[in-house]
Amino acid sequence: MANLWLDLKGPILADTVYIGGTLVAKDVTIALPAVTPVTADFKAMGTYTAPILGQIEAMEASITKIGIDLGLRNMMKLESKTIEIRWAQDVKQADGSTKTEGCKAFLRCVSKGIPGLSVDPGNTSENEATFAVSRYQLYVGGAEYWLIDQLNTILRVGGVDYAKDIRSLL
Repeated sequence: MANLWLDLKGPILADTVYIGGTLVAKDVTIALPAVTPVTADFKAMGTYTAPILGQIEAMEASITKIGIDLGLRNMMKLESKTIEIRWAQDVKQADGSTKTEGCKAFLRCVSKGIPGLSVDPGNTSENEATFAVSRYQLYVGGAEYWLIDQLNTILRVGGVDYAKDIRSLL
């Protein structure tokens, strides 16, 4: 009989952001990249649009950080960097118990520019840093969910490398 229960993923409890092993942000809003395949149109009773395996649209991530500090400065350096993002989330299990699950994302990226800074007396400065991402790897509970590496032609999801055949022909 099929398992009728999926662990219920609850709220994010906390997060941290590291560059080169140095903490640059804590408890920030993070938008990890969307991975969107390039599509092509085929003639089939009109038009059929399907994804082209091995090609994806540009990936972008953002981190919204409170404050103008050394962490923001390190994120804005206009050079290639690997950003490690860690977070903890609540998980409700089938037996009703709750556990805390660790997640990690690794992004190879470069800053897309320096954000305009918000400076308003009596208010916090909230700044959004955006990044052009060339490699995106996600782990949840210690298991790799995906690795997308545009520069090395890797498109691995759930342990299946969808770009392996392309690499073998080049």
